[in-house]
Amino acid sequence: MKHFIPRRRNLLALCLMALLFLGGCATYTRQVVLRYDPITKTRFGGGDLYLVNAELQPPTASGAWAIGNTKNGDGVMIDTLWSGVSPAGLVGSALQRELSQTGYSVIPAKKAPDLSNKVVEITEASVNVDQVSKIPQVNASCTVSVSLTVMKNGLPVRKLHYEAKGSDLSIKERDRLAETILRTTMQDVMKQAIPDIVSILEQ
Repeated sequence: MKHFIPRRRNLLALCLMALLFLGGCATYTRQVVLRYDPITKTRFGGGDLYLVNAELQPPTASGAWAIGNTKNGDGVMIDTLWSGVSPAGLVGSALQRELSQTGYSVIPAKKAPDLSNKVVEITEASVNVDQVSKIPQVNASCTVSVSLTVMKNGLPVRKLHYEAKGSDLSIKERDRLAETILRTTMQDVMKQAIPDIVSILEQ
């Protein structure tokens, strides 16, 4: 019986290594791409609408933006979550898709022309996605916060602020979870923001 003990230990070690490889930290997301699907179904507005994003958030030296962290099951940070687009850029992309759906001809700009009839300016945006990678799942949480100024005929009409939070876990599609939770949380922000924006612009 003594001769079988090393074999059993080796087999156990191999099984543990396989489990760690298949279910461990290697499958969490390292970079997020927002594939946004608009939730607006009805056309409310029309005409040219300038969507202003001054891009006040510079990237890191690598040309990307750090938008969250990945920790292991013990709470120790193991990686940074990156985006090739700034938080304000992510918000701007979603706003452009949604406002176009409502009927506006959306014109992205860093500054609106003087006396522009309809303007929505992104004055602040933050996106944070955190992951916890552990066997056999990845947990992700997301917070999206947005501040906007709606302007008409060159004058500010209303300042708006919205925030949404979401969380989820995944076992099978661990490397897609951060992308999914970002998309659904951004949609929750847009559900709040779009009716207000259209109502103010069309008053």
